[in-house]
Amino acid sequence: MVNGMSRGIEFNVAGDGIALLRVNRPAARNALSWAAQEAFADAVAAAQRNQSIRVLIITGAGGAFVSGGDLKELAAHPEAAAGERLNRVMSAALAGLAELPYPVLAAVNGDAVGGGCEIVTACDLRLAAADARFAFRQVHNGLTTGWGGTARLVGLIGQSRAMELLLTGRTFDAVEAQALGLIQRVAPPGVDALEAAYAWAGELSRLPRRALAATKALVHAAAHLPPSDADRLEAQWFINLWPSADHLEAVAAFTAKRPPVFNRE
Repeated sequence: MVNGMSRGIEFNVAGDGIALLRVNRPAARNALSWAAQEAFADAVAAAQRNQSIRVLIITGAGGAFVSGGDLKELAAHPEAAAGERLNRVMSAALAGLAELPYPVLAAVNGDAVGGGCEIVTACDLRLAAADARFAFRQVHNGLTTGWGGTARLVGLIGQSRAMELLLTGRTFDAVEAQALGLIQRVAPPGVDALEAAYAWAGELSRLPRRALAATKALVHAAAHLPPSDADRLEAQWFINLWPSADHLEAVAAFTAKRPPVFNRE
């Protein structure tokens, strides 16, 4: 996928290195059809190939973030192979977000339901509009999460809280989502979530790219590595970055009492 719109998914990379992946099916509350799921995966693959990206923002068009799979379309495919396809395409796409060497930021502009909540859990940083709502509704459809959402949710908010949200499928607001740890920020009332996300992304894009990539990799690794292995990986990154141009620039800027200018190498 190149910059533009394809099968209900927009993907664009701006000159400042901030990329936008937007689900654009507002008439369907941004539910993902077969074609949209594949286009979403294609956009993630394009993001993996693009060396100019510094931050990726994921959002939805209109009044919803993402409503999971398009049940109206998927109802025509009750066979197990359809479930396998849905699981395979989106699980791989969301796993790919963790492999990107830069932050992935969810701008939850409206309701995130079912698989939409799973997309939120796959992002490194998560910001929501003040009026956004969340619901892991899969159990109400006779299903479990299918895109890696259970493990990610447990990692984010703990087993007990995840159990309650997944078993009840209840709806909760942005304030509770932040208190739980599902999101880190709530946009002020009246402030557009995407606008707030771009401001946050702008701050991130000015930080040292290699240090951001290393820090993201370390945080993800710490979730599954034994502490001793995670410590060794941290030591490797720290030692590798110590003589880097960005670290030297930070020291020079501190000494000269001026703002640092990173990413010049």
